[in-house]
Amino acid sequence: RLRTHSASGEGSTGQPQTEMTEGRHCQVHLLDDRRLELLVQPKLLSRELLDLVASHFNLKEKEYFGITFTDDTGQQNWLQLDHRVLDHDLPKKPGATILHFAVRFYIESISFLKDKTTVELFFLNAKSCVHKGQIEADSETIFKLAALVLQEAKGDYASDENARKDLKTLPAFPTKTLQEHPSLAYCEDRVIEHYLKIKGLTRGQAVVQYMKIVEALPTYGVHYYAVKDKQGLPWWLGISYKGIGQYDLQDKVKPRKLFQWKQLENLYFREKKFAVEVHDPRRISVSRRTFGQSGLFVQTWYANPSLIKSIWVMAISQHQFYLDRKQSKAKIPSARSLDDIAMDLTETGTPRVSKMVTLEAKSQFIMASNGSLISSGSQDSEVSEEQKREKILELKKKEKLLQEKLLKKVEELKKICLREAELTGKMPKEYPLNVGEKPPQVRRRVGTAFKLDGSLLPSKEDPALQDLESNFLIQQKLVEAAKKLANEPDLCKTVKKKRKQDYTEAVKKLQEIENAINEYRIRCGKKPSQKATAILP
Repeated sequence: RLRTHSASGEGSTGQPQTEMTEGRHCQVHLLDDRRLELLVQPKLLSRELLDLVASHFNLKEKEYFGITFTDDTGQQNWLQLDHRVLDHDLPKKPGATILHFAVRFYIESISFLKDKTTVELFFLNAKSCVHKGQIEADSETIFKLAALVLQEAKGDYASDENARKDLKTLPAFPTKTLQEHPSLAYCEDRVIEHYLKIKGLTRGQAVVQYMKIVEALPTYGVHYYAVKDKQGLPWWLGISYKGIGQYDLQDKVKPRKLFQWKQLENLYFREKKFAVEVHDPRRISVSRRTFGQSGLFVQTWYANPSLIKSIWVMAISQHQFYLDRKQSKAKIPSARSLDDIAMDLTETGTPRVSKMVTLEAKSQFIMASNGSLISSGSQDSEVSEEQKREKILELKKKEKLLQEKLLKKVEELKKICLREAELTGKMPKEYPLNVGEKPPQVRRRVGTAFKLDGSLLPSKEDPALQDLESNFLIQQKLVEAAKKLANEPDLCKTVKKKRKQDYTEAVKKLQEIENAINEYRIRCGKKPSQKATAILP
């Protein structure tokens, strides 16, 4: 058991003791059966509490997890991350408030998880849900899963006696499975049969196989709520990463209706009613909102107001999770192979979550007042102060190196801007200046200047055509100069982009002049030319 306490009194916070009694004692049940006890202060946000719990697992992928509690009506609710913990309808009974840390947002496969700690926690969560009957499976699947739990926890089969003894202590059988069979001994025999078949499996392979079986179960990752329809008939409403499903009361496996997130246009609730607007192009109905035919129809369910609000909160958060994943699909790295994950989990030999730093004899105080979490306590605070000093020194070194690097880059930018000014005769606005500093005067460098050869100009037989041809020759030289500037090496990104734009515009203008020449030539009965096409790459 992991036991921590909130600091109180003048010594630790500099506040009078009375102010500290505003908080509420909470006990967070973790997935590895440990319990975290703390005093939650009024201003503490749920997000900060989740951060604190996640820090005990060194958990990086926090986005899949949440903290849940059971209210006075017996309904399970999730803390909303942007709300204060104590603003929720927590149970009013005396004693510590019980909270549970669990997986809230599920995904298709653990192969999309980046960190092995997250995989471990998904496994512990699945094991707990199967044991509690929240994930339903037939008896044969339960026996296979129980064998994998044995293999993961105890290694290879040693004897029937040991296996039976271990099965009594491990979370292996849901109550429903035990009720379906004549005796516990029968269930144990069936598990041992499977246990013998998987001899030689590493711990990581056992975890991966367990998750592979569980992820294929229809009830995996679904949050179920008891609701009624308009006629007052009872149903299960299942909300998951796939969408919202309506299930028969006796069958949580196959939904009667399934509305995928991409089909849903709107989700809303009012007192005892939860409604979704579903987009179905095959179904044409008259809509009040559009005053005409529409592919939208509204599906509603009913329950008590607190449950309806819980359903709405879950639906909104799952829909947001679906959108976030859809948006970041391009950024998500390709799924890791399950063999790699198994190897990764086996390396440590024992669950990583059980190897975390536990707080035993030393008294660590968790201060959760004013929405912040501060660790204090004699020995621990000295260590943290020392670490803080080291971190500050390290950051100062990094800052110095970055400053030096920045100065070098500024000097490079100045040189590039000067080179551009020598070519164009104009100092670019990107030239870095200190406060009150004036930009340096520059002379245009010869290189991009050009002169027109008189012999290249056409004869004076047609002044209008001669004018156009002269413009063409001048623009042609401008294009060549712009191209030289655009292809110059060692340019900063902004300058290079600007020069490319200048070159493109110059080419466009050249083409326009040629088009004007050709239009004139055609009007005069002459053949059109293709000078620009011949010059440009």
